[in-house]
Amino acid sequence: MDAVTLTNVQFQYPNTDRPILDDVSLSFPVGEWTAIIGRNGSGKSTLARLIDGLLMPKQGQINVCGLSVTEENMAQVHQQVGIVFQNPDNQFVGATVADDVAFGLENRQVATKEMAPRIQRALAAVGMEKMANAEPAMLSGGQKQRVAIAGILALKPKVIILDEATSMLDPAGRQLILDLLQRLRGERNYTIISITHDPVEMATADRVLVLDAGQVIRQGKTATVLQDVDLLRRIGVGVPAGQALRQALVDRGVFVPAQYFTEEAMVEWLCQQL
Repeated sequence: MDAVTLTNVQFQYPNTDRPILDDVSLSFPVGEWTAIIGRNGSGKSTLARLIDGLLMPKQGQINVCGLSVTEENMAQVHQQVGIVFQNPDNQFVGATVADDVAFGLENRQVATKEMAPRIQRALAAVGMEKMANAEPAMLSGGQKQRVAIAGILALKPKVIILDEATSMLDPAGRQLILDLLQRLRGERNYTIISITHDPVEMATADRVLVLDAGQVIRQGKTATVLQDVDLLRRIGVGVPAGQALRQALVDRGVFVPAQYFTEEAMVEWLCQQL
């Protein structure tokens, strides 16, 4: 079962000479984590905005959780999709952490008596319940992104889109967010679509989809796509450290199974060889 489908979708920005997305057909299964990679201008962020209905396609159809993405269905589509953007500072609108999470609920006209428990549950899910009354300026970048995720969780979407959401975080903060989302996906069966240039985030996904010049040029299981090191370098995407090490060993005639492409997996494999 698919959470999101795109059929022959085309989109072109005004005053440009070609579509940013051209005849794109894709599906995103329920509960799957898909990483979308590609060079700048390949159409990744445009794709995210089309799925959420922030943009409307020039041609083609988009379906989200059984809803056709049309002007008439926009409010219902927005209830199914939450986006975490790149800069956590640009996402804060409340004077406190709790106020920020409440903002989306107020826009959805959620009953006042229901808001407090939903805010509490959402903050607890991301480990920020003790910071409910904190001001945004007191938070680290990673904490701000956790609050942004809490704001989305409170709205109970089925699809979460990460639009370069970890790119401004340090490695520890990035890993914390990825681990958090992986845990929540397991608990709640979220469909996650991750737009990224980060090798670690890419390696977290079940599947990788490569966009170039507005078209899908490659998609498949993460381990399979990451073996194509030449492709990753050609589109300007970093090779995950684990895969780079694995490839270096393979190039020297050492057999390393394809599933060992993350740093943790390569450490495990190397320990097995001792």
